[in-house]
Amino acid sequence: MALYYCDKCGHLWQYHGGKQDDICDICKNRLRPVPDEYFENPDFKVLLSKDMEQKLIRDLVLTSPNFDQYYFDNKDDIQLQQWEEYRAMMEHGRAVLEGRDIGNQYGVSCPYCHATNVKRISVASKALHTAVFGIFSMGRNSKQWHCNHCNSDF
Repeated sequence: MALYYCDKCGHLWQYHGGKQDDICDICKNRLRPVPDEYFENPDFKVLLSKDMEQKLIRDLVLTSPNFDQYYFDNKDDIQLQQWEEYRAMMEHGRAVLEGRDIGNQYGVSCPYCHATNVKRISVASKALHTAVFGIFSMGRNSKQWHCNHCNSDF
């Protein structure tokens, strides 16, 4: 494990192994490894004490030519916004997989499976169904919507 910092926004990032992405998620600047002198125990390079973290920010971030006050002041808000966008994207993907969302323009959802993958039952479809099935199609003809996910009419 290793600890990295961004000299533009002051974001600290802990690398746990695997593929290392050396770009800051906040400001898209290149991350730099924290020098050994900022660790209380150089063999255990995981967490800094609050005093050492403040010293690192004071010595390496605030004096850097890359330092950006906007990113430094708003890094928590930017990260929260990124997490919200990621959460919304994942929820949308989950909804598409479950058949709940394909961009329904009607604002109608299936009362049985709650999918929004629905279509309006057309008059032509009702007439054709009546011509084929006669009196037995009256139950379906009173419905307005068809769910493409669970094939129910409502």
